[in-house]
Order: sequence, then structure tokens, then C-alpha cells
Amino acid sequence: MTVRHPLVEKFFFLSLIFFIGGCALLKEERSFSKSGLTVNFRSLNALDDVQNVRFRYPIILSEANIRNHLGSLYYQDIISPRQPRPVFSLRVASKLAPLFKSALRKVKPGKYLHFTYRGLTEGEVFATAKNIHWRIFKINGVVHSNDPLRIQEPTWQLVRMYGQSYQKLRTGGFEKNIKNRIIANINLPSPKHKSRSRSTTKSFPRK
Repeated sequence: MTVRHPLVEKFFFLSLIFFIGGCALLKEERSFSKSGLTVNFRSLNALDDVQNVRFRYPIILSEANIRNHLGSLYYQDIISPRQPRPVFSLRVASKLAPLFKSALRKVKPGKYLHFTYRGLTEGEVFATAKNIHWRIFKINGVVHSNDPLRIQEPTWQLVRMYGQSYQKLRTGGFEKNIKNRIIANINLPSPKHKSRSRSTTKSFPRK
């Protein structure tokens, strides 16, 4: 019996650690959804290439500013390029702007915002002193791919608009544009390209 007690206590202690860690993870990944937009607040440890980035908190932007950012995100097919299309139509951007405004204000230090829209468009966003960083992984159900070796067929890439630039990755003395990551001036003006989408939207109450 005297031999088993330490083992039982050790097992109980380890189980407690895993339980607490699991609860913390679930709390960190808790999602909030409204009007097709689902957001959660993730640890900055999940981001790459941000070692020298100074994040901005709190992220307080006007609804009009966020609408400009959403309406300025455009993409284009890689294999068969066509006229650039909006990631979010202007109507959808207007619908989502107040939701993003509320969610961004709630991002705490050490966190960033991950989002999906209707389960089809996915990305993440965070802010630095003068810029908003948009990283888009999926648009209308199609995952971003731009493999230069063509092992996986390329799909789409974001298109830079006025006030935007690609994130640059430096490896081995070479610099590469990451074309699903847009860095935009935080005070971005209204987009010059207009969406022709006729999708319907509803008004949303202010909080």
C-alpha cells in the first residue's frame, strides 16, 4: 500500500494538469457566431513570421474603416486569370463591418482574431501600429495554393489594391511575396473597385 500511494497521487496530479490544460485550450478556442461570421481569439504563438512584430492593442477601428478594408480585399485565379473579384461583396462587407468592429475591440494582448464566414471563407487578422494584417486561407470553399513546383495545383491569390502590400518572406537572401497575406494601411480609403454582387443583407442593431 505504501508503494501505491505515491503512484496514485502522481497519476491524479498528472490527470489534473491535463484536465486544466484542456479546459484552458477549450476556453481559448471558444467561438462566437452571428450572421454567418464565426470568430475566435487565438494565441499569437500560433502565428508564424511575427518575431519582430509589435502588435496593437486595443484594436479600435470605425465601422466605416473596417468596411473599407473588407471591401478592398480582392482575389484572382492563378491558372486562368480573370478580372479580380472581391473576397467580400460591398453588401456583405457592410453587414460584417459592425461585427468585426465589435470582435476586434475584444482582442486581448497576446491574441489575434481568427474568422470564418459561412464556413466557406476563412482567415485571420491582427493590427500593428499603422497597419492591418489580413491572412486569407480559403475563399468560397477554395483553399489558397500557389506551389511554384506545381505539385499541388495553384488556385488563387490576393490582388493588391491602393494602400495594400503583400507580406514579404525572406529566406536564404531571397525575398518572396506571400500572396494570400495583405498588409494594409490602417486608415484605408474607400475601395475604388465596386462589387456588382446583388446578394441581400439585413440591417444589424448597434450595441
